[in-house]
Amino acid sequence: MPAQVRADDGAGPSALTLTVGDGTSLDAVTNQRTVLLICSPTALGTHPQASQACDELSAAGGDFGRLRGAPMRFCQNLYQPVIVAADGVWNGAPVSYRRTFANSCMEKNGSKYVFAF
Repeated sequence: MPAQVRADDGAGPSALTLTVGDGTSLDAVTNQRTVLLICSPTALGTHPQASQACDELSAAGGDFGRLRGAPMRFCQNLYQPVIVAADGVWNGAPVSYRRTFANSCMEKNGSKYVFAF
C-alpha cells in the first residue's frame, strides 16, 4: 500500500478484528482480548481508543509492520510471548497480520494505540 493512505479517503471500508493474547499461537493463547476497530467511514467499534488507533494505522499506510510505539523503552530479557493479530479489510483490501513478541514490554514498543486494549 502507498504510504500515508488515509482510511477516510474514499478508497474503501476499513474494519478490523484485533486480538492480543499470551502465547505463541492464536490456537493456544491465554488472557486473549479481542476488539473491533472500524476506521472508515468513521472511527468507531469496541476499541477503547478507536480514533487514535485509526490515526496511528493511517499514518503507517495501513502497514502493521510500520507501526511504532512510544519511544523505545528497554525491556527485560524475559520470554513470556505475546501474540497480536489483525484480520479484516483496510481501504477495501483484505488484511491478515500476526506477530509474536518476546514479552508485553516488547509488544508495547510495537504500537502505541492499535493493540492497546
